[in-house]
Amino acid sequence: MIRVSEIMTKFMALLLCVAMFMGLFSVLNRKPVKAFTRSFMAYSPTQDEIDEAKRQRDEAREKAEHASEVASELREKQGELSGELAELQGLSDEQMAQYEQISEDYAAALIAKQEALDEYIQSQENLIAKREEYAERIGIMFAYENKSTLEILLDSESLAGFFTNLELISLIGEADLQMIDQLTIAMDDAELKSNYALKEAEDMQAIAEEKQAQLEELRNRIGVTEEALEETSTKLSRWEEEESAFQEEADRLDDEIRRLQAEKEEEERRAASLTATAAAQSTANSSSSSSSSSSSSSSSSSSSSSSSSSSSSSVSMHMTWPYPGDYTVYSPYGMRYHPIYHYDKMHWGVDLGGEYGNPIVAAADGVVIKVDEPVEGQNTGSVNYGNHCVIDHGNGITTTYAHCRDVYVSVGDYVVAGQTIAECGSTGTSTSPHLHFEVRVNGEKVDPVPYIT
Repeated sequence: MIRVSEIMTKFMALLLCVAMFMGLFSVLNRKPVKAFTRSFMAYSPTQDEIDEAKRQRDEAREKAEHASEVASELREKQGELSGELAELQGLSDEQMAQYEQISEDYAAALIAKQEALDEYIQSQENLIAKREEYAERIGIMFAYENKSTLEILLDSESLAGFFTNLELISLIGEADLQMIDQLTIAMDDAELKSNYALKEAEDMQAIAEEKQAQLEELRNRIGVTEEALEETSTKLSRWEEEESAFQEEADRLDDEIRRLQAEKEEEERRAASLTATAAAQSTANSSSSSSSSSSSSSSSSSSSSSSSSSSSSSVSMHMTWPYPGDYTVYSPYGMRYHPIYHYDKMHWGVDLGGEYGNPIVAAADGVVIKVDEPVEGQNTGSVNYGNHCVIDHGNGITTTYAHCRDVYVSVGDYVVAGQTIAECGSTGTSTSPHLHFEVRVNGEKVDPVPYIT
């Protein structure tokens, strides 16, 4: 009985060893595939990235709608000002025509006033001249008046001359008196005309000055309206440009979202295919494991040793600081309060530097496996990483360089440590120019600081 018991115990121990070996072989067999799958999926778009792109798109649309509303209000104001300006210009033309007519009338009144004054002066001069002539004749009349009729008769050469002298004295007196009366009437009339012309000229001058003041006021109003219209037109152009820019940004983000979703779906499909292939391979390997247990055990041991050696080698890899000239870590790896999302979020890399256009260099030798430049050559724009590239350094280690303005390398390029590969920017989800630097080991993000210090 004791011998049978010992045999059974040894047999059960053997079965347990086989079971443990099979489990270990299965785990070791699947681990590389899972690591590859994680590494493969590490750079596929995440739902957070897609959601962030949607948020930025919606924000751009809201800004475009606001700009459209402001532009609509400005167009309405522009129409009102244009109508007001046309009305003022019409009034100005009318007032100008009136002013020109009044100016002509005023000029005519000045001429009439001058003519009336000239006539009045001439009447005065005529009256004075006639009065002087009349005075001479009065003297003659006075000379005869002091003589008797006999004396006049004696002075006359003949009887006919006597009667002629008497009649002449009588006629001169009557004619002169009549002429003096006519001249006085003419002078009074000229004075009235002069006074009327003077009053007319003064009235026309007052009307012209009033019309000129009205015209000047209209011109000032036109000037103010033209300035307001020009200012409104300038604002309208600016808001229309902003509306167009925000709409273009929203459309671009729509394309970006579709691209990210399509890329994510494709990566998920490929990852699922890889997982299925790995599962099938694992099943096949498990089926054949019983016939090659010792060989598999040796292989597993060797693989484990190799993996351990590789891991040790990866952790000890020394890299070049990727942002020359500034060796400060402005935002470290780990949890932090996100400056854009405004909640605590894991920061999967470190933020270095901070000047537009400064060079970014490769941290180590390797091959460029990804370049994405949604806004090539721009300081800002896009979402998530923005313009970025990824370098594979072997042994499962990759580095990511994000938020660039320009990327100088292409997929497949071999680069060496310290080689300039990009320019610093602030593209993607970023608040200011900097380099977001990541290190991944077998697809898993790790703290980059131990690798670059």
